[in-house]
Amino acid sequence: MKRKAEIEAALESSLRNQVKVPRLDGRFDAAVWARIAREESRTATSPIAPKASASTARWLGIINVAGLVTVAIVMWIYGAPMLAGADSAVSWTALSAATQERIVEGVSMGLAAAALVFGMMFTPWGRRLRAELG
Repeated sequence: MKRKAEIEAALESSLRNQVKVPRLDGRFDAAVWARIAREESRTATSPIAPKASASTARWLGIINVAGLVTVAIVMWIYGAPMLAGADSAVSWTALSAATQERIVEGVSMGLAAAALVFGMMFTPWGRRLRAELG
């Protein structure tokens, strides 16, 4: 009786004799790369058409306006009573030097962070992030 390895070797050689595969040469590689280049040029030159129609844009505008009106109403109903008791008439000079320094530091850090984020949006990382989010 034949061993398992001998049986597998006989089956493999029989299969190799039955199936003749043509050798691939440089023409095949050139055709594949030409097809890839053609697909890349087609996607690079054809702009992606927006799928939103005029009615979709109109509805989005209406929803945005409704959202802004809702926020304004909520701020007026809940924010006005909260701010009514706040003493906002304190002058800048009545604040201590340490408090003024903390306020200026906080505002300047906020402005610096906003400027950094705005500037980063025009770098390749920011463009990639905008492409993924938008």
